[in-house]
Amino acid sequence: MGNFLCPNSHQTKINQEEKALLDCKICRDKIKKYIKSLEKNTSLKKQKAKEALQNKNKDRARLYMRQSKMYQEQIKTAEGQLEMIETQINQIESAQSQRDVFNVLKQGNDVLKKLQEEVNVEKMQEISDDLNELKEQNDEITQFFKDRGIEENEEELDDELNKLIDTVQKEDAKIELPKANKEVLEENSGTNEEKEENKKIVVEA
Repeated sequence: MGNFLCPNSHQTKINQEEKALLDCKICRDKIKKYIKSLEKNTSLKKQKAKEALQNKNKDRARLYMRQSKMYQEQIKTAEGQLEMIETQINQIESAQSQRDVFNVLKQGNDVLKKLQEEVNVEKMQEISDDLNELKEQNDEITQFFKDRGIEENEEELDDELNKLIDTVQKEDAKIELPKANKEVLEENSGTNEEKEENKKIVVEA
């Protein structure tokens, strides 16, 4: 069968496991072939024993039956070996499966612990404090620019108001001359007409 359980120092643990499992399966296949060969020989010896009896050769028949019996004993031994090999194969595969599950669970547990360390209450509080501090700083900056914008708007508003005041004052400075009384104008107008009329009378005279 070969010393398939002997570890090889030049191979990794996984390779050793795979090699051991492969050796077991090779050995299993060889035993199965060996059992088939023994079964074939058993049948052959029984057939020869039958022929010997037909030929009235009882001693020869006994010899063939003894050989057949020997093959049957070898078959039982090989079947026991086959059962042990198959059991070992199943155990190795089961152990590998359990190991894989264990590694996955351990890896997941390690990741979970790391995540819990990263999001513990103290660190969450630190993050919360940092966020509050950043918010306060942002509010201060926003208020600074807001106040600065109000000051600039007030200055601009004062400039526009002063310009409007100047405009109003200039308009008020333009004082219009008082309009003559309509009656006075008419009276003066009539006087002029009379004067013209008198001039005409004098000329005609």
